[in-house]
Amino acid sequence: MNLWVKRIALGLTAAVALFLFACLDEDNILGFPNQNQKFKLSYIEIPIESSVLLFDSLRTSNHFTDVEKRLLVGRYSDPALGNTITESYTQIIPVNSEVVKPAKSVYDSVSLVLNFDLYHYGTSSASVETYSVHEVTEKLTHRRGKDYYNFSTVAYDPAKLGEKSLQLSAERLDSMVNRTDTTVTLSIPLSSAYGERLFNAWDNDGGVFTDFQKFSEAFKGLALVGGDANQKVVGFSVGTNSKVVLHYHTSTDTLTYDFLISNVVSSSNISTDRSGTDLSSLTTPYQEFIPSNANKRYIQSGAPVVTKLDLSAFTEYFAAFNNKVLINSAELSITGIDAPGDFSPPRNLYVQVLANNNRLKKFKLTDQDTTDIRLYTNSSFALTNGLQGIATSSINMDSVFSVMADSQQEFANLQYNSDTKSYKGFITLFMQELTQDETDTNSNLTKTKFTNLVLYPGTPFGAKSVNRVGFDKSNMKLKVYYSTAITNE
Repeated sequence: MNLWVKRIALGLTAAVALFLFACLDEDNILGFPNQNQKFKLSYIEIPIESSVLLFDSLRTSNHFTDVEKRLLVGRYSDPALGNTITESYTQIIPVNSEVVKPAKSVYDSVSLVLNFDLYHYGTSSASVETYSVHEVTEKLTHRRGKDYYNFSTVAYDPAKLGEKSLQLSAERLDSMVNRTDTTVTLSIPLSSAYGERLFNAWDNDGGVFTDFQKFSEAFKGLALVGGDANQKVVGFSVGTNSKVVLHYHTSTDTLTYDFLISNVVSSSNISTDRSGTDLSSLTTPYQEFIPSNANKRYIQSGAPVVTKLDLSAFTEYFAAFNNKVLINSAELSITGIDAPGDFSPPRNLYVQVLANNNRLKKFKLTDQDTTDIRLYTNSSFALTNGLQGIATSSINMDSVFSVMADSQQEFANLQYNSDTKSYKGFITLFMQELTQDETDTNSNLTKTKFTNLVLYPGTPFGAKSVNRVGFDKSNMKLKVYYSTAITNE
């Protein structure tokens, strides 16, 4: 490969800035045209073929290591993407199994306290939201690698243990976001029969409280369900402020005992009804789909809808340069998104690599995958197969191929600008690699050209939110500045 195209990544920013300045200045310092220009700077907008994909499994269970831990409850109706309904399931665990119930204690009441984490989606207007609590009737477990996904349901008793309605407005929840001195909670009184069962089981001699396996058999968990008339999906924290509180008294004191929902099995079910929308026929996962309005493209968290990008036109155009080209800047942008209204778009969209079957490209210990990682990181860190210490808090896919941002410190993503109603991000290093044909001298394998990418909802975390965005496909552009050598005849 020619040395002038092979860049040392750490010096890229300064080099490109200098290169752009030099190429754009057609006159020399004396004001006369420079007859010995060595490089030509050009610009092109590459057309992007695109389609919509439905992903069928997104893990919603809250793991101890997850940055975002949340239970989604409620529903909202969206004229563009239909109705979205969420409900959640969680185990409970005694806060301290060694605490002995005081002698001659008397049961008083029990309630479920839920801490709003202030995430909300749906109407911005004040609305009456109802939440009911049910007892789970099947065992929740992570044993043998079991996980829970957006489509996973858990059986529960239809009889309500408790129910509470309150008026919620987006303005009120948003006003609390930066308040570190206040916690917003919802307290739902539960049935006395359930409370007395908990109280009576509080007996260390029986082993129910000291052995969580026994406890989780006797008390399998709780289901949180939104009312049919709800107009918002809200997030509840699984931190220590969310808990079942058992109230009791002795002859001298009024006391409480807590059962936490943190560090136990919990998850959310997210379902959608897209009847009557552009995506009403989107039912087959991982199959390219064109909406009924063929000019529209969509991305949605939770019940995941993503937009697939085909960059074949880029590689076809630059193949003519026979490796002798330098990509100075490659900007991927989406302008003029559909008016959000009450439905705020994701704050960023990650750029992931797709395999030929339209699933996220997973890293496998094959010679080809190993070769690709080596060649894509030879001159710059343009691709990764895992977190590898990279600073990110919004996506966790440790075995998939991810495009790296030009900073090489995070995954490539398009950031949303609420003022211009647009997304923008740079993938210069990755696009440079796509222009280069390389063969690994050890494996004798040629680098794969990853031209199928996907825009995947980033923040809020795609598995713990239901944000969406729509846009015209023609508003998605790949803007490329590139330099080529001028041959003096």
